[in-house]
Amino acid sequence: MYQEQRLNAIIAELSVNGELSVVKAMKKFNVSRDTIRRDFTILSEKKLAKRTHGGLISIKSSSDILSFNERLIEMSEEKINIAKQAKKLIRNNGIYFFDVSTIVLALGQILNPEMKITIYSHALDLAILMSDKPNIEFHLLGGKFYSKNRFFFSLNEIELLKNVNFDAGFFGAAGLRDGEVSFDDEKDVFVKKIAMKQSCQKILLAQTGKINLKAKYTLSRLESFDQIIDEKNGES
Repeated sequence: MYQEQRLNAIIAELSVNGELSVVKAMKKFNVSRDTIRRDFTILSEKKLAKRTHGGLISIKSSSDILSFNERLIEMSEEKINIAKQAKKLIRNNGIYFFDVSTIVLALGQILNPEMKITIYSHALDLAILMSDKPNIEFHLLGGKFYSKNRFFFSLNEIELLKNVNFDAGFFGAAGLRDGEVSFDDEKDVFVKKIAMKQSCQKILLAQTGKINLKAKYTLSRLESFDQIIDEKNGES
């Protein structure tokens, strides 16, 4: 198991149990004490967990953890239907970019765990979700963690992204007013713009209710997408 996969698995363990000791982690991942300590230090420095004497604990309260789990399980019917349409575009052995979006998260949730695909994303929630799908090769684009929208950003990771050619990129939307796809965070949009350039197929997953909303930063015009999937027309 690579370090990136191990870090994702540790985060998933914390989201469920709230804590993880060095000894338990050594046994679970079959690695040395020094390796686990380095992993714990990385997560602590990124403020994804808090170091304790002999282990690591979640920085979130139990109510926050429940809320996160509910978001993974209890997606709205509209979002699930959009995700089901998008799932039809996923092919074995494909390479895909998954955006920071609850609809794209729903797509990740319903993916067949036996599928052999590669996914890149800067979304923390997606990384946790993919820790239970070992056949899917997941690459978390790391860097500084932005807690409001739960994503990572780093210029080094952007350079990595420029070298990956995606069969398709799946994107959400915070706003769709005036024919523009917009979001609240400038750095998040920066990642998305690079991913769009690298995607052979650009696919927008969005609810029509966003049509009257406009966020601070524009990703692109609607015409820039090859396909748009919403809850009304399925696919356009």
